[in-house]
Amino acid sequence: MECSHQGVHAPPVAGIAFAESEGAYSVALSGGYEDDVDWGEAFTYTGSGGRDLKGTKNNPKNLRTGPQTKDQILSAGNLALKISCETNKPVRVIRGHKLDNEFAPKEGYRYDGLYTVEKWWEETGLSGFKVFKYAFKRMAGQLPLGTCEKSWSDNEEVDDNCNE
Repeated sequence: MECSHQGVHAPPVAGIAFAESEGAYSVALSGGYEDDVDWGEAFTYTGSGGRDLKGTKNNPKNLRTGPQTKDQILSAGNLALKISCETNKPVRVIRGHKLDNEFAPKEGYRYDGLYTVEKWWEETGLSGFKVFKYAFKRMAGQLPLGTCEKSWSDNEEVDDNCNE
């Protein structure tokens, strides 16, 4: 919620903030899709949709990491990321503490700078359904990755020394 309040990433749960006709404004990496791969300065992001967000029998209230149960479609955030690729428009990237890699912040969410979508494609994902994939690359000339270790909490301002 604090990323939304600070204007860094508007949707409190969705991974893509966008205007379908203009492209994506930001994406959040939070460990929600099994097909994502993160190398820090570059990553492959899985598009949105196609998941059963009601959860599973073993985890009935798992609203953020439900299993892929159908094909994704090229609309909404997926289409916006395609447009960002075509226009080379920068996209803000937020990383969350639930990522299972060394690039995740220790707690909360961290703004990790501007990236461009280098290419996009569709493929059959690990669960056997069609997913859209987006290759992101960090733009040059920014503070080092992970410079901003600040976790946002209620009523706090964003640290001006963080990546901008």
